[in-house]
Amino acid sequence: MSGDAHCEKLREVGAELALGVLPGRERAEAVAHLDGCADCREYVRQLTGIGDRLIGLLPESDPPPGFATRVARSLAEQTAGPEGARPAGAAQGR
Repeated sequence: MSGDAHCEKLREVGAELALGVLPGRERAEAVAHLDGCADCREYVRQLTGIGDRLIGLLPESDPPPGFATRVARSLAEQTAGPEGARPAGAAQGR
């Protein structure tokens, strides 16, 4: 295989490598390629930085109890339609 094919393969799995989720054998092959390819090392370095910044966007703590239920209820009410439309699960009167 030529270096270009190795580089192409690394670009396919680079994000997984940067996030640390690439399986063992593929990881070993990718790391071996990085030893000799400065361009791919830079590519993975950039992806790692992006991953680190994304992790920084996560909330530092869990939302309060009941938060997900309140959000789901609010969304259901917003999508119920025009005024007078019954929310899902409302009893029908005849």
